[in-house]
This record gives sequence, C-alpha cells and structure tokens, in this order.
Amino acid sequence: MTRKTADRTAAPTRLAARAAWGLLGAGLLAWTALEALKHRGLTVPLAVLGLLVPWLAARTRGTSAVRRVLTRIWVPLAVMAISSLAPGSADSTAAPFAFGMDWLTHLALRRALSRNPH
Repeated sequence: MTRKTADRTAAPTRLAARAAWGLLGAGLLAWTALEALKHRGLTVPLAVLGLLVPWLAARTRGTSAVRRVLTRIWVPLAVMAISSLAPGSADSTAAPFAFGMDWLTHLALRRALSRNPH
C-alpha cells in the first residue's frame, strides 16, 4: 500500500471523527446554555471561563506538560464527574459542572475544526 492509498482510505475516517467531535461540541454547547439559563449565578461566568481554559493554556508561557494536561479530554470529564458526585444541591454544583462542560465543549470543537487537534 502506498502512502497516497493510505491517505485516501484514512480521509473518510478522519472526516467522520471530526463530524462526531463537532456534533458532540454543538450538543455540549446547547446543554451548557440550558444549564446557565436554569441555574444562573456563578454558572454563567464559570461556563465562560471553561471555554477559555484551553485557549489560555495554549498562550501561556508555562511548561508544555501543563499545556498537554489542560488540553486532554479526561481533565474536564473529571471536573464534571467530581462536581456531579459532590454532596449538595443542584444549584451549588451546577457552576463547576458547567465549567467542566464548557471546557470539554472547547476541546471537542477544537478537534472538529482543527487539522492538528492535539
């Protein structure tokens, strides 16, 4: 198999993966908007901050290890899981959950729109 043949067969797979990331990102963005409208308070500013975390990580002068950690999918998933399992009312855990969800939204949309998603 030549390199050109391998590129042609991998292209539909990459396109499908990018489409899946785009659908996930759009769904998460809609869900975050719903959460922000429902809970208000700190949920809105933390959701906006969640969208900016990966962007800020790429522009800081920190180590590349920090940037790699902040642009991995499992970190916002952990933030969302911990805030979901935390005791308390839904209003008190909605802000960190929205933060993690918008962080994940940014990463999903970045993977959908970028040639180099990592």
